[in-house]
Amino acid sequence: MRKRTLGSWVAFFVKLTLLGLVAAVVSITLFTLANFSDNVKRFSFYVKTIDAEMVKKELVGLHYFYDLSRKWKVQWLADKYLFRDAHFYEVADAYLIHDWKKVQDDLKDKLDDPGAYPFGNAKFREKKAQFQEKDIKFEEALNFVMTEVAADYEKALGNCLDSGVTYLECYDRVWNYDLATNKKDAEEALKNPPPRVKFILGPPKEKEPILPMDKEKKPGGGKEGEEKPGSGGPKLRP
Repeated sequence: MRKRTLGSWVAFFVKLTLLGLVAAVVSITLFTLANFSDNVKRFSFYVKTIDAEMVKKELVGLHYFYDLSRKWKVQWLADKYLFRDAHFYEVADAYLIHDWKKVQDDLKDKLDDPGAYPFGNAKFREKKAQFQEKDIKFEEALNFVMTEVAADYEKALGNCLDSGVTYLECYDRVWNYDLATNKKDAEEALKNPPPRVKFILGPPKEKEPILPMDKEKKPGGGKEGEEKPGSGGPKLRP
């Protein structure tokens, strides 16, 4: 067996070091991509469940990964493969907090993209809010829905069908278009109040410890017959 020379040992350690560096870079990259993927999944989940607070939190995480791609000098690669729908992330956040003006401003230059379908929804909801707050008359709101909003819905439906997906995947666009082009349905949609959460959901609170009662005060520290706040079953939101 031939003995290694000093030069061969140096070359061996250099190769080993380079191999270790490559492995470390690959591991860090894969770990970062996995975290990014989880971030996107959580963001999408909270958008579907209409949780504006968590959507905002996950959006901060997505901004972090985008800034990271800039620091790593691979922003062009991230734009091409990872953040192709990044523009619509901001739109989803604005939609959940009912910033209809921002939704329209962010989408007005992307109306040929199938992802721009919230544009018509934002116009409809903005006009509905104006009518219910008595800023405009009902006839004006109805005419707007059956002309401008209907045209937006028609375009969104066409974009969806032209994107190559199945008809069933465009069902929400079909439903919106049918609503905006049917006078009776449009009237009902404008007049119906927005849905309210009837009950506060969450784990039951622990029972409060029983304290010695002051004879001069009534139970609950209030007027006679008045229930103590927090007691009893679920409470209606104001």
